[in-house]
Amino acid sequence: MKPRLLFIISDLGPGGAQPMNVRLARQLQNRGWPVRLVTLFKRPWFEPLDATGLDVVRLNAQGVEKPLVALRLVPLARQADVVIGGEDDAATNYGWLAARVTGKPFIAWTHIAFHEHIKELGPIDRWLTYTVRRRVRWTVFPSHGALSSLRQLLGKQPQGANWMVIENFLDPLPSPKPFSPTPVCFAKPVVLGIGRLAGQKAFDRLIRAHAALRAKGLDHHLVILGEGPERSKLEAEIQRLGVAETAFLPGHVTNVHEWLAHATVFAMCSRYEGFGLVLLEALSCGTPAVAMDCPSGPREILQDGWAGLLTPEGDEVAFQAALEQLLTSPGLRRTYAERGLGNH
Repeated sequence: MKPRLLFIISDLGPGGAQPMNVRLARQLQNRGWPVRLVTLFKRPWFEPLDATGLDVVRLNAQGVEKPLVALRLVPLARQADVVIGGEDDAATNYGWLAARVTGKPFIAWTHIAFHEHIKELGPIDRWLTYTVRRRVRWTVFPSHGALSSLRQLLGKQPQGANWMVIENFLDPLPSPKPFSPTPVCFAKPVVLGIGRLAGQKAFDRLIRAHAALRAKGLDHHLVILGEGPERSKLEAEIQRLGVAETAFLPGHVTNVHEWLAHATVFAMCSRYEGFGLVLLEALSCGTPAVAMDCPSGPREILQDGWAGLLTPEGDEVAFQAALEQLLTSPGLRRTYAERGLGNH
């Protein structure tokens, strides 16, 4: 009998970590592993992930209930053989506490550059994160950069801790279908960005690059897929820069690979990542990519710039120049498309 696995995530919302948990849970279940997936919180936004066929327990904690969610995890941990904190922050912190109470092995799956991410946490969550991360024995990272980031945060790898890198993976993607009808944004060459509309993703940088290239006479459209708390801020930036007719925010879509397959260039300008799963998705669709060398993930995925253009972290001038290179050179786009397909 294979061990019973308990995956813990915040919700079934959009992102990189949640789909990876669902994907891995489904793959393990298909191989005969008993798997249960627990979601901790009831979120105000939609949950587009399809967990059909999985044993999903929704705790739906919100407001003042959130700190008590660790207690509600205890009986679920007792029924498992291994507890997996499938996301950072609450999923790892509360999952570790429940595993500690029940004496079950615990694995943390860390998807983010923690030395940057920690700055966004409140003082209590920051203290709890430091405390737990120094005590977790097994931690899995999707990139060497994410591992180095946690080491940087803690000062050193805790004694007795077993840290390992296992890169994220993609399920085989279906062949993209033609759009019917084709969205109006594809009337011009498209620079595509994808992610949660939040400060971490730095889509304001992408909007500024788009406006600067338009001002130079480079005719193209910008499309940013996703939803999040900074929609109104990004819309205001689009208006301020005078690109409301050429920059589009369609929201969340379920056929991301089709948008990628039809895009001219994929662009990532995040302030930090852990892996950057959507960058791997772009390569798998044959879409040439440009990314900032943020901590962490893009450098590893793009093999130091061999599989796509890699620009210095935070350097918007270099990022704009790289976009211009790809948009104006069909041969360069073909080269990086071929390399990306061979690399993923």
